[in-house]
Formats: sequence, C-alpha cells, structure tokens
Amino acid sequence: MDKKTILLVEDDTIVRQTLKTMIENNCGYEVIEAPSGASAINILSSKKPKLNAAILDIMMAAGHGGSVGDYLKNHPPYDMLLIIYYTALDKKQFDNKILEGAVYINKQTGGLKKLEEILKEQVG
Repeated sequence: MDKKTILLVEDDTIVRQTLKTMIENNCGYEVIEAPSGASAINILSSKKPKLNAAILDIMMAAGHGGSVGDYLKNHPPYDMLLIIYYTALDKKQFDNKILEGAVYINKQTGGLKKLEEILKEQVG
C-alpha cells in the first residue's frame, strides 16, 4: 500500500516544520514541503507528485496559497484533491471564493488538532 502524500505550502519555517512533524508522526503521511506558492507550483508542474491532500497557507511573503489552490483546481489529476487552507486570517479578511470546494482552518483556534482530525477523516 502506498503511503499517502500531503503537499504542505507554508512560508514560516517553524510552522512548516511543526506541521510536517505532526502530519508524519500522528497521521503517518509523507509530506512534500514548499516554502512559497511559486515553489509549490514548480514542484507540481515538474515532478507531478501523487497527492492525497494539500495544506496551503493563504498569506505568504512571496505570493499566496490561493494561487496554488487555483492551480490544483485547474490541473488534473489534482482537480478533485482535498485542499485545506490553514491560515491566521479570519474568513472575513479574504475573498471567500477561494474557499469554494476547500476546507478552512484558522491557525489560532485549535488549528493543529482540527487539521489532524480532518486529515484522518478525509484522507484516511
């Protein structure tokens, strides 16, 4: 059985490493890390990894996760992929169109626990 793989796009190194460790240790998934939206799109377009979900920060120093979400939604085989926006932004702070077909988790309100629960429920 193949190990499930998660794309993690987060520009904050400490947050990214914390999430990666939690996902690998608590969920048993492989994590592909990207520190920016541009690097994530580069990985997707050049390596075409088989993914089971994507966790995207929305506001990053170099671009935003919405561009990665748009890429995923418009490129098979990723167009049906579980997209989780894991952000410090409140839902009212950005265009909710970005959330269509995606899951929103606020980092500040029990985000790690909620993220782990959603991954286990929806990815398996």
